[in-house]
Amino acid sequence: MLLADWIMLGVIAVVIILGLVAGFSGGLKFFTGGIFGIIISVIVTYFLLGVVNSWGFVNDLMDKLNGAMGLGEGISNAIDQIIIAVVLFIVVQILRIIIVKILAELFEINNVFFKVINRVLGIAVMAAVAVIVGLLVFQIIYWVGGNTASSVTSALDGSVFGLDWLYANNPLRSLPDIFS
Repeated sequence: MLLADWIMLGVIAVVIILGLVAGFSGGLKFFTGGIFGIIISVIVTYFLLGVVNSWGFVNDLMDKLNGAMGLGEGISNAIDQIIIAVVLFIVVQILRIIIVKILAELFEINNVFFKVINRVLGIAVMAAVAVIVGLLVFQIIYWVGGNTASSVTSALDGSVFGLDWLYANNPLRSLPDIFS
């Protein structure tokens, strides 16, 4: 086994322990609160902005607002997007807080069934976060390139956990193409 495989075993052990200790509700509160919650809301707002912009009543409302303010065409489009994005961000923030509160309270019910489900889902949440962080680290190494990328590639070659395959086939590599 490679050093990377031993590190992976350590990460798996930490994920299991953290998932059991925090549970689903604790992990959910941690990863959707504070700066993480704001980042999640910004991402959700970005993806919903195109959908909301296509709604007819939103366009009609923005036309009435522009008429009331007496703005030109170029300025009004920019202000429209800012207003829609800010309102949508506030709505997403409120919905995120409500959904997290309901789910956290549901999984903290003092019942054996919910306690077991809470712990199992806690491990799943921590595993998902660990996978995302790992993929991000692999992507950053790929972007840095050069000797760093080649040494990481050779260090992962022949990994028991398939880390070499994951590094070579990182799904995040297509993100710059999607956003460009």
